Amino acid sequence: MATTRQNVSGYSHIAIVCTDLVAARAFYCGLFGFEELPRPDFGVPGMWLRVGSLQLHLLENETMPIPGPGFPHFALHIENDQWDETIGLLKNNAVSFLSEPSERSDFGTLVRAAFVLDPSGNVVELTDVGPLV
Repeated sequence: MATTRQNVSGYSHIAIVCTDLVAARAFYCGLFGFEELPRPDFGVPGMWLRVGSLQLHLLENETMPIPGPGFPHFALHIENDQWDETIGLLKNNAVSFLSEPSERSDFGTLVRAAFVLDPSGNVVELTDVGPLV
């Protein structure tokens, strides 16, 4: 295989499927405070959200795709000093957790993580590990 230099500098956005845009808006905008962005009409219902300097795109579909092997998810960074407040907010709003928040050691650093379900069943990891800079 030929070697090429890396021309990709990062993610532009992540796109996921949701079954209910109203519930997704309440979850992502209401609980996390994401800002809704203008979205072109693609002929398919959806919404674009600002997540810091990145974007999360949601496409509405009546059914969720059948998950394959592995554990598909995306991770949201929660600042360490906001961790307890964020976890408490989600629990107080009856967000489904796959398990209790946990701690582990990644490369000698203590990392906190929690896995929740959005209203459509997408797995969202919450972690205090921030983006690479």
